Amino acid sequence: MSWLLLSSVALFRFGFSHYGEFDPQQQWSAAAPQVTLAALQIQDATGWQLVHVLDSQCGCSRLAQQHVATLSQQLQLSSSQQHYRSATELAAAGFRLPAIPAVLVFEHGILRYAGPYASGPLCSASNSFLPALLSGQSRLPGSWLNGEAMACRCLVSPAS
Repeated sequence: MSWLLLSSVALFRFGFSHYGEFDPQQQWSAAAPQVTLAALQIQDATGWQLVHVLDSQCGCSRLAQQHVATLSQQLQLSSSQQHYRSATELAAAGFRLPAIPAVLVFEHGILRYAGPYASGPLCSASNSFLPALLSGQSRLPGSWLNGEAMACRCLVSPAS
């Protein structure tokens, strides 16, 4: 019976070790950063463009890759609408991410959303912030830097 308890505790710790607030230091609320597609060396295009920020060293990125595949299929996003950058590349462009995995959503070249793909510890497509935005069900008056979300994430060191 004790092995069951120990196994459960270990599984819980492992499963939730990267779960927490996306921006726990409130970097984004102190000074809301902006970034352009040009600064990321991405050609501006009509409609939606997503910039995925993943890292193979972060276990949450594996979950996010499944989420990206589901979103791409559900929303019929073409490869020309999706781009991949690292947290280091974003920092070089003047946009510091507090955590990864993250997605930046641009509409007609304007940043509309930046933050985690979904809330919850598993980056599940069922808890995604993106379908309502990309399908037009939700409209944002400006940019939403979603640092308050509780999500599976790996914090980015300031040196990145």
